Amino acid sequence: MKFLKSFFFSLKVFFTYILKSKWRVKLPKKNKFILVDGDYNPFLKYIKKKDITILYRRGEEINLIILFKCLFKLKFSVLDYCDEFIKHVSPKLILTAFDYHTIFYKLSKKTGIKTLMLQKGQRGNTEGIVTNSNYYFPKNSKKKFYVDYILLFNSAVRKFYSKRIKGNFFEIGSFENNFSKINFKKQKKEIVFISNYSDSINNKCENEDTVAFYLNKLAKKNNIRFNILPRYRKNPKILIREKNFYNKILKNNLKFILERKKTSYELLLNYKFIFSTYSTLANEFLGKGARVGFIMFKYPKNPIFAYRFGAFSKLKIKGLFWTCFSKLNIKEINRVFNFVVKTEQKAWNTKTEIFKKKIMSFDYDNKQFKSIIKNFSKQ
Repeated sequence: MKFLKSFFFSLKVFFTYILKSKWRVKLPKKNKFILVDGDYNPFLKYIKKKDITILYRRGEEINLIILFKCLFKLKFSVLDYCDEFIKHVSPKLILTAFDYHTIFYKLSKKTGIKTLMLQKGQRGNTEGIVTNSNYYFPKNSKKKFYVDYILLFNSAVRKFYSKRIKGNFFEIGSFENNFSKINFKKQKKEIVFISNYSDSINNKCENEDTVAFYLNKLAKKNNIRFNILPRYRKNPKILIREKNFYNKILKNNLKFILERKKTSYELLLNYKFIFSTYSTLANEFLGKGARVGFIMFKYPKNPIFAYRFGAFSKLKIKGLFWTCFSKLNIKEINRVFNFVVKTEQKAWNTKTEIFKKKIMSFDYDNKQFKSIIKNFSKQ
């Protein structure tokens, strides 16, 4: 009965993909690399586009010839389709930039071809893959799930996955963050607040404006320019609402960084002090040596509270450059501000080093990744 239920579920998913997808009638290109999920491809920094064939995972595109091969063999699961697609392309290495799609964990054993996985975004204690880990990683999952190269942010995420997946683990930090390093001599002595404004989820931006208000006040007191990096700077319609959200309390008395052509990484490299309530981007810059402060003012029942700085790494609720509170605590805001802005550089480096390793490693120019793919590129 359990087998039949699983079979019909796979059949339903399989045909749902077929109906909503764009159809391809030409066989996929044989290639050195396959990228599973074309929604995000940071590998182009190191691998030529012509050397990568994309296997779309979200049903955007179905190859009809591969599909007919599956149907002829009475194979109806998405995993069967992936297997047939990959075996035709015959790559040297299978890549993905997403760490939470369990189908990828099965590909190495299924195809006999090595796999490499990046971590996409920070993990939080309220995420489905964490709270429902028994669903994603059933009993004895380590016997079924294997990824040859697993590249992660830090030791905490490594600990989580190593209990559930077999493979070779590397703590490299954020792949895209590793593209650049900071030139500290060229930084402006200004503050940037990373906005977490949400146009759809109210509790996501709870008290973001209040934190920005007090940081701006402290910046003025210390003759430091205060800037906000908007979340929606590339979306003009939502950007208007985001700016209004902050201007209501700050009374138009601030500067928004509105450059659209540059990435957030490129923009933040220019500023000495960074503050956030919570942010993967802020974590990334902490990892590469920037002065970053985290001030979260949200109620414990807010799901975002689980993303407070260091929660997944089991750090205390308050520390040298971070704090978290549910009732406004101006004293704590002052404390974190002063440590980030006024600590001497040598002391900052020494005191924050242990936390950087727990939150975000840094491997400039992704040396470990390049070492892994070196042999595959030559083949």
